[in-house]
Amino acid sequence: MGKADLHIHSTYSDGSASVEAILAHVEQRSDLDVIAITDHDCLEGALRARDRAAAKRMRVAVLVGVEISTRDGHLLALGIERLIAADLSMAETVAAVHEQGGLAIAAHPLSWWCPSASRAMLDALHTDLDGLEVLNGSFAGVPINWRLAALNAAHYGLAACGGSDAHTLNAIGSACTHFAGDSVGELLQAIRMRRTWAEGGLWSWRAFLQYGALAVRQRVPSLRSA
Repeated sequence: MGKADLHIHSTYSDGSASVEAILAHVEQRSDLDVIAITDHDCLEGALRARDRAAAKRMRVAVLVGVEISTRDGHLLALGIERLIAADLSMAETVAAVHEQGGLAIAAHPLSWWCPSASRAMLDALHTDLDGLEVLNGSFAGVPINWRLAALNAAHYGLAACGGSDAHTLNAIGSACTHFAGDSVGELLQAIRMRRTWAEGGLWSWRAFLQYGALAVRQRVPSLRSA
């Protein structure tokens, strides 16, 4: 069985690690088969990671992704090549993802802390979505992770996905998606067939502390070079 982390941020948005550092960490210090770089409204890091991993013939494969800021919450778009504009409705964004042959996964739905799809939005759009992030390793998953798997099983039947939402290296892989196979193609097929499951938990306390320090530096200009 394959193991993937579908939600990772790099320095191309608000993560602390470069694409190169992420690839080296995953290659050398994890058992992940596939990762998705999903920076906020930016594809450059994901494309760079995919090309670099392929050029170096790395064990880990990279799925190109992006976390899109829709008017109705954040959406993970996987397997696309062209950036989709922010601030569309979630329905419009999902349609644009599918036009490129990509997959649309609701990111940390029902979250108390991040722009996220509401229950009403999930009810309206679940027949168009491909997956639900039922396990998010970050603060965005507190305290709703425990509800989402049951809600998905009872009402939506979407592919159950897990992602660390990592902004630091030590958070990568804390929450993940299992699937049959070990390649990007097999992962995408498993999501389409709704044959995935999520496993893991929240970040370690060290990862939470590192993210807190990172967030402060990003918000206070005088601390960015500290």
